[in-house]
Amino acid sequence: MSEIKIKKENIILNLEANNKQEVILELASRLEKNGYILNLEEFVHQVINREEQISTGIGKNIAIPHGKSSFVKESTICAAKLNKPIKWSSMDGEPVEIVFLLAIKGSDEGDKHLRILADLAEKLMDDLYVKKIKATNDFEQFYSALQF
Repeated sequence: MSEIKIKKENIILNLEANNKQEVILELASRLEKNGYILNLEEFVHQVINREEQISTGIGKNIAIPHGKSSFVKESTICAAKLNKPIKWSSMDGEPVEIVFLLAIKGSDEGDKHLRILADLAEKLMDDLYVKKIKATNDFEQFYSALQF
C-alpha cells in the first residue's frame, strides 16, 4: 500500500459501535477532525449509499468501506479495531471487527482507489497478517502492523 500510508492520527482502537453506519460515521468524523474531509454529512451519505449497493465486508472479520468524493480534501485511510464484532453483511457471513475506511479525493485519477483497494486486499489475504492485527490491543503494535 505504497500510495497512502495509514497515519497514527487516523487509527482508532477499541471503537464502540453497534452497527456499520455508526462505524462509518465515527471513522469519517475522525477524518473530518484531522482535516481530510470537508463535508462530513455528505461524505458519510456517499459511503453508506455505496455500502447499500454492495457490502464491503470482505470476510475474515474485515470491512473496507470507501468513498471517492469532492468532499475529500486529501486521500487517506482511517483504520479501526472495534471493541466487539458487529454484523456487516460480509461475504462469509461473519461479523466485522477490523475496518478500513478509504476516503479518496474526487479529483484523483480514475483508478487510484481501485489500486489502493487491491493493495490492501492483497495484504489482507495473508492469514498470518490478519491474525496479527486481530490479536493486538496495543496501539503501537496495531499501528506498526498497519504499515506495509
